[in-house]
Amino acid sequence: MIGAEKEKGMTYMAYYTVGELIRDARERQKYSQEELSYGICTTSTLSRIENGLQVPGRKILEGLMQRLGLTIRADSMYLSQGEREQCELEQELARSLRKGNFEQAEKIADRMEENIRKNSGKRQSLKAEEQYLNFARVLIGKYRGEPLEWVLKELLNAIHMTMPEFDGHIRTRLLTCHEIAILYNIGCTCYSIGRRWDSLQLLSELKEYMECRNPGGEEMSARYLMVIQKMSSWLYQAGMYKDALAFCQTGIEHCIEFGKLHTLPALLHCKACGLAELGQYDMSEQYFFQSIALFQMINQRERAEEVREYARLHYGLASAGSYGAE
Repeated sequence: MIGAEKEKGMTYMAYYTVGELIRDARERQKYSQEELSYGICTTSTLSRIENGLQVPGRKILEGLMQRLGLTIRADSMYLSQGEREQCELEQELARSLRKGNFEQAEKIADRMEENIRKNSGKRQSLKAEEQYLNFARVLIGKYRGEPLEWVLKELLNAIHMTMPEFDGHIRTRLLTCHEIAILYNIGCTCYSIGRRWDSLQLLSELKEYMECRNPGGEEMSARYLMVIQKMSSWLYQAGMYKDALAFCQTGIEHCIEFGKLHTLPALLHCKACGLAELGQYDMSEQYFFQSIALFQMINQRERAEEVREYARLHYGLASAGSYGAE
């Protein structure tokens, strides 16, 4: 239930079904049912959901809400036992991938695949689950040393499950968080195999897309900063220091506005390097100092030491690393 109304001393609960919430947001943002549902469910399914005639499965609901820039917590949804188990496995898989524990990730992926096989034909949202599973398998394969050409091919296969028309450009498509993650990895892989223009173009489109949506949402914010960091790093490596600084500043401002402390020191480090390359050593030293201080504050002392050494070896800024030095 959402909201409440009072009349003559009485309280009446005014509520929206999830379908009404989706329909209102879609119409407010001027999207057609075809645009919103594409790759997630059929238009007729979306119509039934919006009219309260069908309860959407977890992955369908997540996908629709993410494309509309809305957030919904899994623990606030009514899930079947199978959906809840799959949700927990997906969260475990994501944690294992983030930590680089790929052996554990592979075991979890096997369990997810078995669940998908058991429920084949029973749930509407299996396409999205299969897409995420395939994406995870690609990351595991990359860790195990599969060629980058294979990685790119499989990433494209994964994105084509919900975006069959994808040709390197996002255009006007609405995206889920999983689609953004896959597209980001496609861009990074293109860069690694030398297709740098393609990678910069794709990540630029992702950045613009997220800036037009809800970049302050938890998942979207993390992906937005991932794109900003990667692009600033690429531009720095290409010697485009002024452009790199502009991206760094965008990321720094986002971190400050939305409290993303763990990403901030890396962006400060990148900005310090860009300033040093442009000969602005006094200002660069200040940003190195801030980066080191924040890395130590969040207990990443090895990273702090790496930044300190980088400032000293590459730019002769020994005093920038004096903070916390023993």
